[in-house]
Amino acid sequence: MITNARVLALGRDRYGTPRTPPLTARGRWQFAWDRASGIRPGERYGVVRLNAHTYPWSGAYGTALGNRLLRRLHTGDRIVVAGPQGQRLCYRVVKRVRVRPGGWLHGYYSNSGPSRLAILVCSGRRRGPGDWSHRTIWFAKPVVRS
Repeated sequence: MITNARVLALGRDRYGTPRTPPLTARGRWQFAWDRASGIRPGERYGVVRLNAHTYPWSGAYGTALGNRLLRRLHTGDRIVVAGPQGQRLCYRVVKRVRVRPGGWLHGYYSNSGPSRLAILVCSGRRRGPGDWSHRTIWFAKPVVRS
């Protein structure tokens, strides 16, 4: 599936929107983490927010991490997050939703409630550079050892 994708700790833009990875050959295969939220994997509450780029399906610009997620990440799949010292946390995808931009991203910006991981990518029809008809969000919850 997707292995060893680097996570960049990024801030937010002037509108308070989490920044995305750079538009570079490397950036297309990286996640951006909303560092400004202060919510890290393994915390008891809140949503760890990640995002990644999607490139046009025509293939003229190649592909990106978001494209691969849209094709291959499904409800029930496992996500493993590794820390800098080798620590690992496992999450299970429990929900995949598709919303229109500017619509309510219910749960994505939650700073309370149970611990979750959320990944957001652009999806649907590309109307122009950076302008897509939808956003797809996967929500995952920690896998508790039994």
